Amino acid sequence: MADVIVILAAGEASRFGSPKQLAEWRGRPLVRFVTEEALAACSDVVVVIGAHAPLVRDALAGLACRIVENLHWQRGPGSSLKAALDTSTADGVLVTLVDLPQVTREHLTRLLKTEGPLVASRWRASFGAPAMFRAPFIEALKRLDDGAGAKSVLQANRSQVTFIDCPEAALDVDDRETLESLRQQTAPRR
Repeated sequence: MADVIVILAAGEASRFGSPKQLAEWRGRPLVRFVTEEALAACSDVVVVIGAHAPLVRDALAGLACRIVENLHWQRGPGSSLKAALDTSTADGVLVTLVDLPQVTREHLTRLLKTEGPLVASRWRASFGAPAMFRAPFIEALKRLDDGAGAKSVLQANRSQVTFIDCPEAALDVDDRETLESLRQQTAPRR
């Protein structure tokens, strides 16, 4: 069997003030950009949507990804992970987030190709998504509390985690100021 990349994009984005999944990043909606990067690394990509589902679904039109709508997205990221896992029998699950626009397809590919039951991105003194989960930890993801995230599985099993440096994973887009700062940092110099 093959691997799957799961993109969590179901949240309301209340701190952002509007659907951050639709915020522009490099000329297209953030959810589309992140999904295109994932598709460049893996042929099986599941995007979990919830809040703003019709708009996010439209932003993904024409992409060769599977869309799973989590009707219980308000319960938290664990519920979105379980919704995605209910549709997959993959041997490996790479979990990433819609608000990590600087994580590249190359980094996702590195995570997919690195052996071990748990492979996580590391930055500064922290670690987390994007992260790869293989047996027996896919079952642990399926048992998460709805409000918990995949990082809790990594933390509980830290001795089994292989870390891959990815400073870009530290820069998640939680508000408009962060997005604008990232845009300015990555703008072409003239």
